[in-house]
Amino acid sequence: MSTSAFETAYQALLRNKRLSNNTGQAALVKRLARLQLDLSSRKQDNGLQGLYIYGGVGTGKSRIADLFCATLPSSVTRRRAHFHEFMLDIHSRLHHARSASGYSDDPLPKIGRQVSEESRVLCFDEFQVTDIADAMILQRLFTSIWANGGMMVSTSNRTPDTLYENGLNRSLFLPFIELLKRKSEVWKMEGTKDYRLLASGKRQQTFFTDPENFEKCVETAKAGQVPKLRTVPVMMGRTLSVSATPASEETAGLVVFSSFADLCVGNVGAADYFALCRASKIIFLDGLRRFRVRELDYVRRFITLIDAAYESGTRVIICSRDSLDSLFREIVNVERQRATSHNKMSVKAGGGSSSSMMSTFVSGDTEWSATGLSEASLATGGAGETDVVFAIGRAMSRLQEMGSAVYGQKD
Repeated sequence: MSTSAFETAYQALLRNKRLSNNTGQAALVKRLARLQLDLSSRKQDNGLQGLYIYGGVGTGKSRIADLFCATLPSSVTRRRAHFHEFMLDIHSRLHHARSASGYSDDPLPKIGRQVSEESRVLCFDEFQVTDIADAMILQRLFTSIWANGGMMVSTSNRTPDTLYENGLNRSLFLPFIELLKRKSEVWKMEGTKDYRLLASGKRQQTFFTDPENFEKCVETAKAGQVPKLRTVPVMMGRTLSVSATPASEETAGLVVFSSFADLCVGNVGAADYFALCRASKIIFLDGLRRFRVRELDYVRRFITLIDAAYESGTRVIICSRDSLDSLFREIVNVERQRATSHNKMSVKAGGGSSSSMMSTFVSGDTEWSATGLSEASLATGGAGETDVVFAIGRAMSRLQEMGSAVYGQKD
């Protein structure tokens, strides 16, 4: 059998030392090469319509999946997206459908058909479910996507059976897990090494605990320019205002100067982060410090910002009064203890406050909004907390990689 474009590209990265020899990655490349061949010939791979790849942080899942998507033949339409960003798009489409005059039926089957018509292959990074609004629509959405010939390739730190673990009303999510396992091959990425932490070569300092050295880095980046308030379009008419300068005449994108308080404490969410990072080359973030136990909302926002930056190849340069190792210490300790005792969640009467990370939505005849949980919002307890430890490890690994001289370079 002739070598595919995907395999050729992978071998080139090995020769150029952009990747290291790794049996787990090599096995995944062989499997994805076979899938690429089937897609090119429009052959159905044993009836499967997905490959769900899970494994540890930094083992190369995203890198290999990116390469697979980039080397698909032009005849195969594809969409490469962070799963969180994809779901934001789905919720936006739902909003438009429900706002249209004459709205009555469930719009998800039509949306799934539109998605599969736009892109035959959906390639997701970081497939995770922490949001009840996502959990309640995934089965109907993907039933439609797969019924209309869609193919999914996704990476995750979680096995399918542990998606949305301990989540609110998780029993309603279990049919999607069964559908996912029936339609997809579940592939474990072998290996435990985090290659981001092992990367050698010249590195740029991206995490400062000395404000004076951070300011020197900021002034160098300004290159004599005065930052101006710039407006970044987000979605559904929303905009985000940030202080920024152009990166350079040769490099597209903004250099943004902001603070942890402005980007992670205020009324800012995932859609803002993805829009900001698409528009930015570098983000300087001042004022970070150790997260406190009751600041899970802030933790999630910070992690989502780092995920969005990584997705766009945007470098985040941080000034913190605490070391990187200590930022999440209190959160991790508490969540590990809570994970063993907080296995089930239920809704009690009386209402409660919804998280700013969530949205009220309608599923069938039920309207979901506030949780009614004692001392909890939709951002606390259940899947949001059990997944946060996974996400913290990923964020720390990605922050380390942002100091690499080759960070953000496309293969």
